[in-house]
Amino acid sequence: MNLSKLETSIDRTILQRGQNYTQFVDSLEETEPEFWQAYVEGSDTYDVEVQLDGDKVTDWSCTCPYDHGPVCKHVVAVLLNIRNQQQQHAVSPAPVAKTPGKREQLEQLLTTLKREELEDYIRQLLHDNRNLLDKFLLRFQRTVPNGENLAKQYQQQFNNLARQYSRHGFIDYDDASGFADEVQELLDTLSVSASSPADTADACFAIADGIAGIANNIDDSNGELGDLMYGVKDVLAKAYPQLPSTGQSRLFLQVLAAHFDERYADYGLEDVFADLLETWATDNSGYQETYLQALDQRIRTSADWRRDGLLRQKLALLKTWGKEAELETIAAAHMDIPDFRETFVQRAIDAKDFAKARQLVQEGIRLAEQQKQPGIVQRWHARLLEMAYQLDDKPAIRHELEWLFQNKHFQLEHYRQLKATYPADEWLDIRQRLYAMIPEPRGYDSTRACLLEEDNDLPALYELITKTPDIPVQSHALFKKYAPLLSTAFPQEITVAYASQICDYLEGNTGRHAYEQVIRELKTLAAIPNGKNMTANLVADFRHRYKTRKAMLEMFAKAFGNG
Repeated sequence: MNLSKLETSIDRTILQRGQNYTQFVDSLEETEPEFWQAYVEGSDTYDVEVQLDGDKVTDWSCTCPYDHGPVCKHVVAVLLNIRNQQQQHAVSPAPVAKTPGKREQLEQLLTTLKREELEDYIRQLLHDNRNLLDKFLLRFQRTVPNGENLAKQYQQQFNNLARQYSRHGFIDYDDASGFADEVQELLDTLSVSASSPADTADACFAIADGIAGIANNIDDSNGELGDLMYGVKDVLAKAYPQLPSTGQSRLFLQVLAAHFDERYADYGLEDVFADLLETWATDNSGYQETYLQALDQRIRTSADWRRDGLLRQKLALLKTWGKEAELETIAAAHMDIPDFRETFVQRAIDAKDFAKARQLVQEGIRLAEQQKQPGIVQRWHARLLEMAYQLDDKPAIRHELEWLFQNKHFQLEHYRQLKATYPADEWLDIRQRLYAMIPEPRGYDSTRACLLEEDNDLPALYELITKTPDIPVQSHALFKKYAPLLSTAFPQEITVAYASQICDYLEGNTGRHAYEQVIRELKTLAAIPNGKNMTANLVADFRHRYKTRKAMLEMFAKAFGNG
């Protein structure tokens, strides 16, 4: 996304909302080179950050709860303000002295403040803020050691934060980000601590235990806990190489126990431990055996749905560590799991034994059908298609493509691949058979239209989109999509039909949103052949017919002039 092309990079609705919010952007500042921060006032005050690389927007964040798309209206408002500010500077006739940013002001102050002034301020700042005092002491404990167990200190600090942000024992959505930010500060403090690597690791586990303990009492819609666990991983990864071999073994066993701790697994937080274990065990055969034994123990005692996941995890580890004999044994014992069967399918293909590979896949299809796993069935048919292409087996290619077309939502990709396997004089009959596979309900009209467009069958496409609609909204969307294409072959018919739809819509809808929609439709109509005159006639007719709709008349004047 580029600043100069925001209008073509952002959804139109979000762009319009962002434009309406530009006046609510406050404290916009380039706090570091090409890093901008601002507050945006909405139903709450939201903190927005934007990272640039020249004209390119490389990263952005906002503390609002919007999660329906890549960018929210608050970020858009900030981007528009940044662009406006940059454009003003670019056209300024004389250089303007830049006001130092807050971080620059801080650096200047720190070089001029007297030590006693800074000390007095720190004492004052920490006097009534026990939480901040605790964090300060943890950060600089190397200066004033208190003899208390480091892990216990971090556990207490975590618990204090949890109590501070909890309401009736629960951290709600609005407080989750603030809580997570403060816990991340704890991890950052631990990361730069002068404590021993062993103490650092123990303190890190104290925080991890706290995260697992609170997981059921926090609205984690934004995945804050997962991010914190990756922060835990980073601290542990940094501490591990600094430990002696006995300390590394102890830490490995701690992480292994945590990896299979139900408190983490129940919330999907155990993956970070798996990453550490695999990394540390890759160069240590003893760790590999310990890890695999622990996996086997858990596999024997787990429910089926979790057992399959653990078996896949073991298979991946055996592949990574090159344990081919064990891999073959476990794969052969669990051929009901597709990933395991795939091992033997690929081995047969590598050996050019396609008959064996096909047999294995067909058995996999039968198993998946019995277990009612349509996604797995589709996966195996796609595998058969790959093999058919490798063998240049045209009948098999056509058979699998037809199956996939019929069973994977009539995708255009499979239709095109099938078409490529037939000469033109044969394709018409095949096309009719494929078309007949599509269910009759009108909900599939968009699929039919897509195929007709692919074959440039404009008469059939015109007939389809002008049928009496059973689903008005969907039918209108289909008409709008294909009207420009069809207007070349049916200019008069399309303009009349389009005009009729606009009239019907305006007759039953009022309000600014409806009028904006009508204006967009009229401009689309004007752009197609024979549509300009029709649009002018409609605008004149609407002005006369709906002369009491003042808002509509004002919007029409702005869009089409006062004619």
